[in-house]
Amino acid sequence: MIRKTALLTGIAGAFLFAAPVLAQDATTPQTPEPAPAEAAAAQPQSLTLTPGAAVKSTDGSELGKLVGAQNGASGQELTVRGADGAVRPVPVAGIRQDGADIIVNASLSDFQSAAPIGGDAPAEPAEPAAATEPAV
Repeated sequence: MIRKTALLTGIAGAFLFAAPVLAQDATTPQTPEPAPAEAAAAQPQSLTLTPGAAVKSTDGSELGKLVGAQNGASGQELTVRGADGAVRPVPVAGIRQDGADIIVNASLSDFQSAAPIGGDAPAEPAEPAAATEPAV
């Protein structure tokens, strides 16, 4: 009787010791692979900013043509030449590309109310100074 009890206790102890190993599924990997959507979202979107490209607002109205980019008082911004010929800044927050067009989070009224960037307006020709005779 003591032998049976010792044998059954030993077998029960072996099962308790091996239970965590038996509970694991050997075919499932320990770390799941990332889903394709997560992998695509982790990579940053690249933009191609080509001078002369059309810049549009989110509602589809064209703001103007891209001139370039600069660091302004509020951070990075695009410089866009509007239909009136003035170059105005547009913030880059929320920028995206749709084909060759650049879509920004600024409406046409926001763009037109922005102050033109100084020095980009064509300078008016100065009148020549009257010739003065040198004093002798």
